[in-house]
Amino acid sequence: MVLNRKLLTISRSCSSFARLKINKSSDYISPPHKTSNIRHIRFGRYSDETPEELTLRLYSTQISEWNHRYWESQNKMYLSLKQDLLSEIEQCGLDEDEHIDLAMQEFYKTYLLSNRNNFNTYTREWTKANLKMIYLALRAKKSRLFRIRSSR
Repeated sequence: MVLNRKLLTISRSCSSFARLKINKSSDYISPPHKTSNIRHIRFGRYSDETPEELTLRLYSTQISEWNHRYWESQNKMYLSLKQDLLSEIEQCGLDEDEHIDLAMQEFYKTYLLSNRNNFNTYTREWTKANLKMIYLALRAKKSRLFRIRSSR
């Protein structure tokens, strides 16, 4: 199911956001979230949405939220650990960029290795979710085509 996608670049604090006329059959994509770096998607819906399209829209929303929560959690943890390391470096008095770069390289390598299982699990789950979404999208498209064909 391909719907129109529109990028929302207006901040929520802007008064013109409240007056923005929203087409409910279009997807709206927000700017990246400040912590997760994931763009929230408000999935559009047809006025005559089929049950298969509803299932796809709800599942897509669920997976999008799950993805956002995962990356928000990961990025918070990473930034916290990175800030701790930078504080340690500052306390030790390392001024040379080369030593700081080496410390950051070692930190990043250690972080990736210690979270390898977590990242692998996430990748497997994300792949399964995307395959299911493809299946649901095909079902939704098929239901839309049969609805159009039967209405002729």
